[in-house]
Amino acid sequence: MNILIFENDFSAVENTFKYVNLKYFNNSLNFTVFSKSQDIGDFKNLEHYDFIFLDITLANRSNLDGFGILKKIRDEKINIKKLVIITGNGDIKNRLKEQNLKDYPIILKPLPFDAIYSFLKP
Repeated sequence: MNILIFENDFSAVENTFKYVNLKYFNNSLNFTVFSKSQDIGDFKNLEHYDFIFLDITLANRSNLDGFGILKKIRDEKINIKKLVIITGNGDIKNRLKEQNLKDYPIILKPLPFDAIYSFLKP
C-alpha cells in the first residue's frame, strides 16, 4: 500500500507510522512524506496513493496549507482513494464547514497507534 503523508514535522509522528507498519503490516507499507504542497508536483499524482494523511498546517514555505490542498483536490476533481486529516486543532470540522470543504475523517495529535491502524487495516 502506498501512503502519502503531508506533514511539516514528520519527526513528531514518524514513530507512530513506523510502529503500525511493523506491528500490523510486516513493514509492507510504502511511505512518501512531503512537508510542502509543491513537493507533490502535479496534483494528479495524488491519485497514485492508496491513502493520504494530511496535516492542515504545513511548512512556512508551502504554497498551500492543508485547506488549500483540499480545495485543489475538490476544484480539480482529483480522484483520491482515502484521506484523513491529522491535526492538533480540535476545531477542524467547523473550519472545513466554513470553507465549504468535504467532511474528512480527523485524527488529533499526538497520533494514537490504534487510530492510524483502524484507517489502514484491510
